[in-house]
Formats: sequence, C-alpha cells, structure tokens
Amino acid sequence: MKSLSFLAILSLLAITLSLTKASDPSPLQDFCVGVDTPAYGVFVNGKFCKDPKLVTVDDFFISGINKPRTPNPKTGSIVTPVNVNQIPGLNTLGISIVRIDYAINGQNPPHTHPRASEILYVAYGTLLVGFVTSNTDNRLFTKVLYEGDVFVFPEGLIHFQANVGKY
Repeated sequence: MKSLSFLAILSLLAITLSLTKASDPSPLQDFCVGVDTPAYGVFVNGKFCKDPKLVTVDDFFISGINKPRTPNPKTGSIVTPVNVNQIPGLNTLGISIVRIDYAINGQNPPHTHPRASEILYVAYGTLLVGFVTSNTDNRLFTKVLYEGDVFVFPEGLIHFQANVGKY
C-alpha cells in the first residue's frame, strides 16, 4: 500500500512538473523612479518610489556626460557616474554607466561589481583591460583596446583598465 501511494505521488509530481514554466518574473510596475523622501511610501532598491503620476521625462535623462573632466593625480583617472543618483529613473532597472577620463598612464584600479557585469566602450585612446577568473585557475584575461572597441567584464570578477596610449 505504501509503495502504491508513493508511486501515485511520484506520478502526480512528474505530470505537474512537466506543466511548469520557468522564467524571470515580470516587474510589478513599469518603473520605480527613485527619490529620497519617504512621502511616496514604497521603498525599493535603496530609494522610495516617486508617485508614477508625478514622473516626468526628465526623470530618465541627463546631459553633459560628453564633457571630459580632469583626472585624479593619484590614479590618473576620474569616474563620472550615471546611476540612480543622477538619473532617478534607473532605480530598479539594474543599469548604470560611467564615463572614465584617463591621464597618460592613468588607471582605473582593480575593483569588482558583485551584482553586475560591466561593458566598456573606448571612445578614444588605447586601454589595457583585464579581469581575473574566480575559479581555481585564477586565470588572467587581458586585451589592448582601441577606439570603437567594446569589452565585457563578467559579474563579480576583479578587473581593471589602464591607459597605455599616448594621450
């Protein structure tokens, strides 16, 4: 009797599992424009959500990222972030970008992004880029990039960039 019950449950489970579908869940809302005031009530991803009726197109916009900045003398680079603090509409979207300006021989020191991959685009100049795998090999991947090149750093891996060009 026990084996018959077990067989019936196993059969029911097999039939049910074949009907299941796996996918990423759809967001509950189109966006959550991040604000620092609790007046809106819903707290998501470190920010409160702005009332969707009060959202404007400017919550999804920034200008001036094309303007170069003077690199820090210690590292020879300066990072201009574009994240939820600059574009509130990025909240909960899992996206941010940066502009990095390099001095000659400047670098963006080794660092990680524990919950994100990074895509790097070289607008001008020559960069040496690399990352180290986390498996037992600790393999180093490096490449010299030129204007127009794109490189991807996998999520959570330590990586770096260094200006090896003449400007």
